[in-house]
Amino acid sequence: MYYEICVSKLRDKGQYKDQYIHYFATAKRSLTSRSEARIVLAHFVQIFPAPMYFISISKQEEIGEGFDVQDFLENED
Repeated sequence: MYYEICVSKLRDKGQYKDQYIHYFATAKRSLTSRSEARIVLAHFVQIFPAPMYFISISKQEEIGEGFDVQDFLENED
């Protein structure tokens, strides 16, 4: 499980006026707890103010499985 924060910036020219363009998103391993996400999100809200920037946050669930290395190498299933 991790939280992903996405930051987009308002376009100001051309046919895309008043639309946002994706700037960046945090990496999978960056925010692995709600408390970490809250700290970074609060900072982003300060340095990327609305309406020039649009910030979203989502929680991503993942399922993983660990293996014994030797068993993995020796067995196909």
